[in-house]
Amino acid sequence: MNITPNTRSRTSRYGFTLVEIIGVVALIAVLAAVLAPRVTGVIGRGKINSTAQGIASLKTATMDYIAKNSTLPARAGTGETNSAVATGRFDADLVAGGFTEKLFSCALGTQTFDNSALTTRTHVRSASAAASGTVTTPTATAGGTNFDLDRDTATADFTSGQTVAAVFIPHVPVADAVALNKQIDGDSNSTSGADIVGRCIYSAPDADNLVTVYVYVAHY
Repeated sequence: MNITPNTRSRTSRYGFTLVEIIGVVALIAVLAAVLAPRVTGVIGRGKINSTAQGIASLKTATMDYIAKNSTLPARAGTGETNSAVATGRFDADLVAGGFTEKLFSCALGTQTFDNSALTTRTHVRSASAAASGTVTTPTATAGGTNFDLDRDTATADFTSGQTVAAVFIPHVPVADAVALNKQIDGDSNSTSGADIVGRCIYSAPDADNLVTVYVYVAHY
């Protein structure tokens, strides 16, 4: 009687060699180097586009407010609350009147909705227009009432008694401010100084390359 020995199947196990691992890591590194700038660029453009769209919606709401109320109340933007009071923010008036659903926010600058000083965070202010014949350069603490809408810095665009509504966005990287300016005004600025022309203006960059951006919404 022939006895056939049991044959055990052997499963071969294969691992990655060091060369293969290095090759995969190198490929991942190359892909990351190629794709990272593109992804960053897409995210950056998204921030600028969404901010511009938000400002356009804000302008529509403001014009509706003016049409209904025939006024633009003064909201100094220097208070410490989100309430629609003289030291507060005009976008709170828009919320209270049902012209928009929430306080203005955007993807740029400092975004908070607490009771910290409005001068350090994004909001919409409405202040007495600067009727001077000379447009001055905005700073991190002063601006937003002397927009050069007609691109002639020697003439005033507003008259005494008018009120200007503007978006105030502090702590914006100057590159983002330049991109937003191009989106809104169509200008191609450098990153070396302030911008005083058009509906989107900004202060000179500080030591951290941050600027304060003011965007014209409406006046009445």
